[in-house]
Amino acid sequence: MSHHDITSRVPCRSTILGVTVNYLVKATPTGELSTLSAEERDELMAREREVATALIGSGTIAWLWRLPDSGTSVGIWNAESPEALDASLRTLPIFRYHSIEITALAAHPAFPTSLRATAGAA
Repeated sequence: MSHHDITSRVPCRSTILGVTVNYLVKATPTGELSTLSAEERDELMAREREVATALIGSGTIAWLWRLPDSGTSVGIWNAESPEALDASLRTLPIFRYHSIEITALAAHPAFPTSLRATAGAA
């Protein structure tokens, strides 16, 4: 999937009474990233770390993993709407160099309590 036009592909069931929805976001690098010089990549990645750290600190990025033997990242993102998610993703300096797949998540009826809420109580 292309990284363009994110909001039209994400179901609009996000803000029901101000509830933040979790999204599974998979970001796979495109070949364009390899066309940058080493210096350009280093600068880009330094800015990426700064922005990602701020998004983690704000709770927008809840979890983040790297797929083994791959540059692909998979994360759980929090946003109040597909538009808010799109805006957050577009703040990432490497956004334009990735193909993004997004899946809106809903609580499973057998496990309705938020992991974050449970972890905070421990």
